[in-house]
Amino acid sequence: MKSIYTLLVLALCANAVFAQNEDYYNPVTAPVKPFYDLVTPQINTFKTNREKAIFAKYSTEKIRNRWYIGFDGFIGTDKSTLTNTLQGLVDTKSASRSGYSASIGWVNQEKWGLELEYARSPIHNTLIINNANPLEYKMDNDKNNIAIRAKRRILFGKSNSSVRRSAFWIGAGAGIVPNSGKQKDFMEFEGYIRRTRLTNDTLYLSSDTRTNTKITGFADATAEYVIKVAKAFDLSFYARKRWGLGNSLSTNLDYYVNKVQTQTATIKADGSGWAFGISLRYMLFVGHDEGGKHDLE
Repeated sequence: MKSIYTLLVLALCANAVFAQNEDYYNPVTAPVKPFYDLVTPQINTFKTNREKAIFAKYSTEKIRNRWYIGFDGFIGTDKSTLTNTLQGLVDTKSASRSGYSASIGWVNQEKWGLELEYARSPIHNTLIINNANPLEYKMDNDKNNIAIRAKRRILFGKSNSSVRRSAFWIGAGAGIVPNSGKQKDFMEFEGYIRRTRLTNDTLYLSSDTRTNTKITGFADATAEYVIKVAKAFDLSFYARKRWGLGNSLSTNLDYYVNKVQTQTATIKADGSGWAFGISLRYMLFVGHDEGGKHDLE
């Protein structure tokens, strides 16, 4: 009987032991926040919306008129003409040139514009003396040019034509070239040519270059693409064709053989040619349809 009670006690103890969970002695960790939800970061849209509003304002705002100043740099060519080659002794050719200018302009409703420009750009005469090693000399005038131009924007059917944006412009203008009438250069050349076995001829050539005593003029046509780079700045890339009206620079050549003048020639330049340049323009004033002055800081 005692054995039966002993077996019964052992069975009850074993049942209690196997009934325990394997994590009974491990502490249960409670979550810091039982109902924790992931928080989506909030984006501060105030600044973004403000930037979009400012961009929309300046990209669609209609312009009544504006004033600007511009600073240009350009390269190009001008040609000269020769009346007589002196039996192949002399020649001429087109010359390359570079220059810079300052301008002030007014634009009305982003359609029409007027521009006044002062440029420092030379008009050249080029003298070439032909021999085994040709000699080349370049003479220039006083380099002063004043021009006024009218411009028209090419719209390509855009409805908001008064909005300031990047666009193509074409223009035409006229100007004057003030001349001092002074001598710019004087050169003399001397050489010999064998006529017979025993005799040589002495050759002499003089070159006298002077500017015109009167003001001369020119006309030009311009095609440009203007890029709006900032609220207060535009950048223009342009090509310009120029036609001279009157010779600004003349080079008179006198040719002597054995101290006897036999021929004369003249090289003339009126400034006709091409120019390719870039212009940086700063807006002095921008007026809108609702009136007032635009803040350009």
